[in-house]
Amino acid sequence: MSGRQRAAATAVGTSAVAVAALLFADVGGAGTDRVAVPTFTQQVPADVRRETDATWAAFTARFAARADCWDHVSIELVRVVDGGDARYVAADARIEIRIPTTPARYRESLVHELAHHVERTCADFVSLRSALGPLLAGGTDTWFSGATWEAVPSERYAEAVVELVNEQRIRHEDDVPVDDEVIALVERWGAGRDLDDP
Repeated sequence: MSGRQRAAATAVGTSAVAVAALLFADVGGAGTDRVAVPTFTQQVPADVRRETDATWAAFTARFAARADCWDHVSIELVRVVDGGDARYVAADARIEIRIPTTPARYRESLVHELAHHVERTCADFVSLRSALGPLLAGGTDTWFSGATWEAVPSERYAEAVVELVNEQRIRHEDDVPVDDEVIALVERWGAGRDLDDP
């Protein structure tokens, strides 16, 4: 075993999210069907898989009417993520989540990045984006840009998804305000209801 492999296999983690072995062996590739169940790019302990499954179930319950809309996504646990706890790599449809972390932060990161996956791969998302644009200061032309990260409409949408799915936010509750109207629109879209319904 090389030094890098030995370092990757070092136990890391806190409470329920403890990653005991990072072997970075590809165990899942891009799916060819519309059943988009997340896969890991490496072996992970059972507790991480359970946390992921529970988060995925909560996420898909909120987007039940759109469940066949988005593509396959993979999850990679990493030691460093530039600029935060997690990121969505659109070119690879891959979510990177920094470890070690706590279960609550893991769930929050996963839901936030799943929201980005949906916006990038679901053709039906255009209707929600059009409805949210005016509410998120910038409209659809500046969906992915803003003066600060907190002002980017795409990020504010993802935080609304975190609030909707997890019913709480930890990291950005104070610096990224989320209006009830935005959450309601996301909820209606996920349930397949008309966005103009009250």
